[in-house]
Amino acid sequence: MAPADQTILITGASGFVGSGVVLGILKAGYKVRLTIRDPAQEEWLKKVFGHEGQVTFVVVPDFLKAGAFDEVVKGVDFVVHTASPIPTPELLQPWKENYIDPAVIPTQSLLESATKEPKIKKVVITSSSISFVPLDRSLLGESRTASEKSGNPSVGPLDEFSKVDFGFPFGAYHASKIAGDLATWEFHSSKKPHYSIVSIHPDFVYGAIPVLKSVKDIDNHHTTSAILWREYNGIDGLLRFQDVDHSVHVEDVAEAHVKALSDDVKDGERFLLSAGEFKWDDLLKHAQEKYPELGFKLNTIPSWKDGWTATYFKLDASKAEKELGIKYKDIYQQFDDLVDHIKTLPKE
Repeated sequence: MAPADQTILITGASGFVGSGVVLGILKAGYKVRLTIRDPAQEEWLKKVFGHEGQVTFVVVPDFLKAGAFDEVVKGVDFVVHTASPIPTPELLQPWKENYIDPAVIPTQSLLESATKEPKIKKVVITSSSISFVPLDRSLLGESRTASEKSGNPSVGPLDEFSKVDFGFPFGAYHASKIAGDLATWEFHSSKKPHYSIVSIHPDFVYGAIPVLKSVKDIDNHHTTSAILWREYNGIDGLLRFQDVDHSVHVEDVAEAHVKALSDDVKDGERFLLSAGEFKWDDLLKHAQEKYPELGFKLNTIPSWKDGWTATYFKLDASKAEKELGIKYKDIYQQFDDLVDHIKTLPKE
């Protein structure tokens, strides 16, 4: 069946990764049904996505409500679940209610609703590379390297997360990605649904942010790409704790989702995505030489981040290269595409 004859339900379309995935799936020719929480989002998202005739919207105001997805899954061929809570400075404790529940409950609910629609062939879940990384990085051993083979870290029963103090938002976010992934695969093993389940696990994602309305709007975005932009404008973020890091282009994430829909990708597959390591100072040199008019700068790593190098980990993302044919765009392409997009936006 041709993509034009198939409809994909996608959650999280108003987010950074979700919007990138939507654009990739539309480019591949599929019809999409996009969940939004507020009807007011529809007008702007229509402008972002274009492809009139391929896009419809459905309002799901509360992802935590029982049966929230029962109606919206009817008649679709695939489901792609990208929606997930992100860490923000003001979103603190209780960790379970603010991070764990919003990652676990909608995932479980969506998977359950999908069992009621016999037409659905596959559900693709957007997880994260850190779902393979233990909260205690020393458990990765000397290599500090995670891959699909690592599996999820042992964190105990999901219902015990309410007793854990994660210390700060990113810690709770990390735990939420592990919890959401555990919920996916516990459902898979216990319910044995009629459809296939595949999960995608991106590294820190950079590139253009399709849903941005203005340059000023980036100040209110807590996505990785927005943090990258702020880092290179002298605003310290929660991603840079050492001289070296790693990342993936949002377009590569979108491509992986599209390819995951293929019948060639079997039930139970998990794909980690990363373009590999880069040096923050090397990217600064690139930014300053290519865009001297933009005045890019990078602060020295502040003293409050001392000791955080112990949390650094590496990723082996070769499986997606080999099995999905992903040819990763490097950090310079990721940064250039972000800059090029921001240069097209109005100031406010």
